[in-house]
Amino acid sequence: MARLPDPLDTLTPEAKRVYDKITAKRGAVRGPFASLMHHPALAERAGDLGEFLRFGSTLPGDIREMAILIAARSMNQAYEWVAHARMAKKEGLPDDVMERVRTRGDLGVLPPRYAGAARVVQHVLAFDSIPPTLQAEVQRELGITGLMELVVLPGHYRLIAGVLFAFDTPLPEGEPAPF
Repeated sequence: MARLPDPLDTLTPEAKRVYDKITAKRGAVRGPFASLMHHPALAERAGDLGEFLRFGSTLPGDIREMAILIAARSMNQAYEWVAHARMAKKEGLPDDVMERVRTRGDLGVLPPRYAGAARVVQHVLAFDSIPPTLQAEVQRELGITGLMELVVLPGHYRLIAGVLFAFDTPLPEGEPAPF
């Protein structure tokens, strides 16, 4: 296993500032940020983008969390799934939508509120161009800023998944594997 030691007992004053900044929004430094804190400047920048995408974006919370779950499932990233499945429920993402994503069901049959956004995320994850009609549809629903956020979101969560996989980040204690 490629796990890293916990850096939290050896933080420099600058690293402690980054730690405090991250915990102010997230409540704790765990998961990918426990590893990223070995490089505080990188942790801060990754945290800033993630913070904006989660707390400052124009995307409705249910659509944002669905997009994150689609990204997590596409990479079989269990930690990311578990963390964001909780948030998705709080944001009102229907259980049947979450289950369809978790079981790799056909996302094309999702309710209209979710179908277009899900297809955009699938195109991004496949490194595929978004068809013009789909782009126009999602842009009408979410605006150009929402569309851009939806395109950037899977890439950010790929970055986070890479950190989680690289350092064998375990699921929170007592949490069953989702897939």
